[in-house]
Amino acid sequence: MSILKNAIDSISIGMEDYQNPDPRRLISCTRNLYAGILLLFKHKLSSMSPPGSDEVLIKKMILPYNSSTGIQWKGVGKNTIDVKGIEDRLTSLGISVDWERINKIQNYRNNIEHYYSSIPQKSVQTVISDSFLVIRDFIRNHLTQDPLILLGKITWESMTNVAEVYQAEKGECIESIMKIDWKYDFLKEAFLRVACDKCGSDLIEEKSTGLNRESAEFRCRSCDKRYDFENMAELSMDQYFSGENFANFKDGGDPVTIDCPSCFRKNTYNLEINECVVCDDSYPTKCIGCGEKIPPSEMGNLDNTELCSWCIQVRLKDDD
Repeated sequence: MSILKNAIDSISIGMEDYQNPDPRRLISCTRNLYAGILLLFKHKLSSMSPPGSDEVLIKKMILPYNSSTGIQWKGVGKNTIDVKGIEDRLTSLGISVDWERINKIQNYRNNIEHYYSSIPQKSVQTVISDSFLVIRDFIRNHLTQDPLILLGKITWESMTNVAEVYQAEKGECIESIMKIDWKYDFLKEAFLRVACDKCGSDLIEEKSTGLNRESAEFRCRSCDKRYDFENMAELSMDQYFSGENFANFKDGGDPVTIDCPSCFRKNTYNLEINECVVCDDSYPTKCIGCGEKIPPSEMGNLDNTELCSWCIQVRLKDDD
């Protein structure tokens, strides 16, 4: 069976899983859709592999061989490349893919299996809509085929209908959040992208009629979980900046956000504005003793908020 046939079957079965009344099939839906997308990518790489190379572009191990025309690379064994390998090779070949959306689908698939306590059918609309966009664009742009013909009318119309319903609801959620008078643009963006920590849906709407962010009330349209501003701000900031904070950590830099030293909310203290978005508290960033920057890990020191740890130790020794 060809890679392309496996890809089509995985996507079709994924949509059948979604329509099944058994909630356990929703987990299978996300697995199959994600697997189908990766198989589409592998099909493209396989089709671009030179003849006689044993599908070199999808093989995990490749080795050079002498030939009459010079060195040739061939795939070895049956093990194929992982997601990172697929991304690297497609990117190197100039094949554009929305990897941010792919990562979102992958994260949802992982979280739905291990973390979410509720999996309503509506929450899976998010991953179907994202999958629809990736599949549609890849089939049209890189396989140069019509997705309706390739996937079949039943599967394609099913995906299209779910995506259209989701996009309509998402638009209403965005509209409700945009009405709030946001103090900072990054906070607005965080709220627009946040996903429910109970079911994973990003269909989060603001339910109150006021425009004041502190009095705003939020609701997940998929599982009906409610949030006040403080809880939603904590969840939004943590999700929005987690990737950037991790990248900065790997590079030896400072995070963008830290846990607030005052209200202890996770990642709500933004170091760029030097303020907590929940309690509005602010702390000195420059030590009055030595004039150096106070490291983020030392901000809000209970002994002396205006001194770095080194200056505190010096003063303690002087007092002895």
